[in-house]
Amino acid sequence: MERRGRGRILTILCAFLGMLMLLGILLWQGIRRGSAVRVGIPNMPSAWGAVVLLQTPSAQYSCTLGSMPQVLLTALNSGDLDAALLPPDLAARAEGCRVCGVLGGEPLVVLYRGGKVKKLKALEGADLAFSEEAENSRAGEMLKSLIRKNGIRCSGEKNTQAYACMIGEAQDLLASGEGWQTGFAVSEEWRRRESDPWPEGLCLTVREEYLGDAGSDFAAFTRALDNSVRYAADKRKKTVAMLAAAGLAKSAGEADALYPLMDFYYIPAASASSGV
Repeated sequence: MERRGRGRILTILCAFLGMLMLLGILLWQGIRRGSAVRVGIPNMPSAWGAVVLLQTPSAQYSCTLGSMPQVLLTALNSGDLDAALLPPDLAARAEGCRVCGVLGGEPLVVLYRGGKVKKLKALEGADLAFSEEAENSRAGEMLKSLIRKNGIRCSGEKNTQAYACMIGEAQDLLASGEGWQTGFAVSEEWRRRESDPWPEGLCLTVREEYLGDAGSDFAAFTRALDNSVRYAADKRKKTVAMLAAAGLAKSAGEADALYPLMDFYYIPAASASSGV
């Protein structure tokens, strides 16, 4: 009887210690979640490389999907976010912040209807039009440069066969039912033919105040971001499903149509050739 009594006491004691350990772990996780880097991700195609982050709860980072980059800039400036993925012009306006890396891009793409236009050389003899945004962009000038350097003759007509536009407008056109199809990404043609780097994409913009105290959580986040981009570049089917589930694309079908035109990459600032 005495041995049984001691056994019960030992069992109760072990159970009590186990509960204390569990509570300790939960408390530790709660503390880490409270100090995790708070990151804003814009609801735009150039942020598609970060989609895995939105599907993976973590103690090191907490991601918020923002409707517009300007909303994220406001939250960053007010201290409600520690970091955000912002277009270069908005990153330059972030107060007390530093650009710590570059994610993907805002690709300039060429869509087509009628004859196939899958590569730059297919523009020979085609009617090519530019959207207003693409016409006034650096990427648009780069496409015109490629056309001139390669001696391609094409003209701009209203009943256009090929249309150069930014990826956001391409989303709408592909869903319009007007017969547009995915052509090629200008960045791919540029990298194939030129030595100069393609323009930077979304800037990982981080508050200097946060960086002063940042430790393992921020390091874990940047590793996760790099892994997210690599995953998105390698796993097409799973990525398009996650894009639709996260609301970054209207449907998996739309994401799949645009997937070949996307730039999936992450460059830490220390190794970014653009000097950000």
